[in-house]
Amino acid sequence: MMKEDPDSKYCVSARQMNFQLSEIHRRRLQWIFPAFLAIFIIIFLRLFQIWVLPGDNLKKELELRTGTLYVQEPRGRIFDRSSKILACDIPAPSLYVDPRKVTDENRAKLISHLQQHLGMSEEEILPCLAKTSKKGKVREGFPVKRWLMGKSESDLEALINFEGRVLYLVSESVRNYPQGDTASHVLGFVNREGDASEGLELAFDGYLKCKPGAISARKDNQRRLLPSSLISYEPPKGGDMVQLTLDLAIQQTLEKALDARMEEVGAKVGLGIIMDPHTGAILALASRPAFDPNHYNATPIESRRNKAVLNFFEPGSAFKIVAAAAALEHGLVTPDTMIDCEGGAFNPYGHRIRDFYKLGVIPFWKIIEKSSNIGIIKVGAMLGPERFEEWIRRFGFGATTSPDFQFESRGLFRPRKKWSKLSMGSLPMGQEIAVTMPQLAKAFAVIANGGFVVQPYYVERAVNRDDIVTYQHESPPVKRILSEETARLMQEMLHGVVLHGTGKAANIEEYRACGKTGTAQMAYENGKGRGFDPNRYTSVFAGFAPLANPRVVGVIVIQEPSKERYGGHVCGPVFAEVVRYALIRMGVPQDPVVDPENPQKVEMSPLLAKMTEAAEQQLLKTDALSQVEMNNDADTVVPRPTPEDLDVDLASLITPLDTLDLLPGRALDPSSSRTVPNLIGMTKSQAQESLQRLGIIMDAQGVGWVSAQNPEPGTLVEEGTMCALQFGNKLSGADKDDTG
Repeated sequence: MMKEDPDSKYCVSARQMNFQLSEIHRRRLQWIFPAFLAIFIIIFLRLFQIWVLPGDNLKKELELRTGTLYVQEPRGRIFDRSSKILACDIPAPSLYVDPRKVTDENRAKLISHLQQHLGMSEEEILPCLAKTSKKGKVREGFPVKRWLMGKSESDLEALINFEGRVLYLVSESVRNYPQGDTASHVLGFVNREGDASEGLELAFDGYLKCKPGAISARKDNQRRLLPSSLISYEPPKGGDMVQLTLDLAIQQTLEKALDARMEEVGAKVGLGIIMDPHTGAILALASRPAFDPNHYNATPIESRRNKAVLNFFEPGSAFKIVAAAAALEHGLVTPDTMIDCEGGAFNPYGHRIRDFYKLGVIPFWKIIEKSSNIGIIKVGAMLGPERFEEWIRRFGFGATTSPDFQFESRGLFRPRKKWSKLSMGSLPMGQEIAVTMPQLAKAFAVIANGGFVVQPYYVERAVNRDDIVTYQHESPPVKRILSEETARLMQEMLHGVVLHGTGKAANIEEYRACGKTGTAQMAYENGKGRGFDPNRYTSVFAGFAPLANPRVVGVIVIQEPSKERYGGHVCGPVFAEVVRYALIRMGVPQDPVVDPENPQKVEMSPLLAKMTEAAEQQLLKTDALSQVEMNNDADTVVPRPTPEDLDVDLASLITPLDTLDLLPGRALDPSSSRTVPNLIGMTKSQAQESLQRLGIIMDAQGVGWVSAQNPEPGTLVEEGTMCALQFGNKLSGADKDDTG
């Protein structure tokens, strides 16, 4: 029988003990792991609650520990094309009150103090002293009177000198217009609440307005921000500087000229626009009477309305350029096409049309020069309603002209399906349609620039504080609607209007001007009657200069003149003064008529002088010349000329340039004669320099080198004689240099 090993017994007991210990550990671990997991979840949820879902108490704690400082930059400045400031923000002191420091004991004294220094009523003061806002929030400061402009330092010290530091000053920004009422309707204004109202201030508010930046940081025990504990920073946005196309000097000249002329003729409204016909840039835009945007509340709302852009008017005879240009473009007429003006009275389309002049059969260019209603209606009939409507829209009527101005008027132009049987007897002469100033300027620019449609605009660019361009005007692609030949013919005929026709008051001594007059009756005011008021007129002159290379388009409109009414006499002088100033300021070389004192007897356009022999014979056979009042214009009724006057004027109208020295009263004085040099092959600048030394005026046509001249080289002429030069890229064979 085997004996029991004591060591073996010991091992069994050890195994049992180890098993029991392992079981105990296992059971403990079963409880410890869930316990740790629960603790971890609790901690995680607490952290989530603290950082992601802060409670109200924690929010309040964070608000007490952190603060935000708002950084307000000034509103962007507005400049003219030469960087002269038109609008800017300036600092101004504002008076604030701390309502927490207002007590029952000092309230009455404070009210009396404010009444004494600010002239405020008790009803105006009491709301400022309320300790809480309408939402129940405690007020720490409230403005009593903002933007205390014009007060001296001593006045301001006396104002805040009140017991307990109840009153204090805060420097705030206010919009300032340093040029006063200049261009006020173009600029608009910013009200006292800082909101843009009207004009370019409103149209470009997105660029000019500055959105405040924000600095968030922790605060110390005294609730001051700690610069070293910055939490976040958001920089201000906006506040861009905006540069306009306006020229301040031209703008002021236009406004002064309108004001003076309105006073002279007793008018109520004066409007003007000066534009670059090649780019569409508006150099000046005026609506008079004006208002001072620094004190906009002192002006009635109606006076703040930009009538040059928002209002429309019947253009009258200034609209005749549409039918005239369209007929030339379609080849329906030429400048010397003979048209019967029916002796000054006509009855087409069921209503009677009259002319100022009792004209008979006359050439087309004379219809434009003398502004014949009958003649232009017959030209409109040649076009027909379909083509005429199309051309009206091609010139830009019935549509807005620029995206720069909000709420720009489209004018009034009905579609053809709404025309009456009288429309073709009214539209060609500028009735039954209403246009805006920019529309009329855009139409005349087509003729001035050689046949292209351009888009008028007022804003050139916007630049932010880092000198980065945030807006740059981009003109749409130009579209040609007239041939260069048609545009040039129209230029010549409109030049004749200024020299011999209804626009003589618009003549500029230094530059050959072109234009068209218009006079239209206005409707009764405020519905006082039906139809048109015989005592209310709109006077219009629209044109451009100089003829050789048009650089400026100008439209002048004066409404309700009481002393004169016809467009040429009322508006022509303003056009001449402002356009002359603009051309000189722009450095445009002079392009004068031959004899500014008496242009009718000297100047005759080569294009208009080239009447066909048949047309000339037809003119001489008719009795038209006996009915034409040669020295008059359609704006003035004066005694008819004598037969002797008619003979002299007829010579001036049909004599070509090469026989100007044979006109009556133009005998050549040998002592003052000049010899015309040979200019063939010269550039334009070389030819102009040679002629200027001799006192001879250059009339340039084309580009390149001189290929023909008139008078011929060696001809004796007087000082001031015009020398017509034709420029081209190639010389004739006889004039070419064979050496090379």
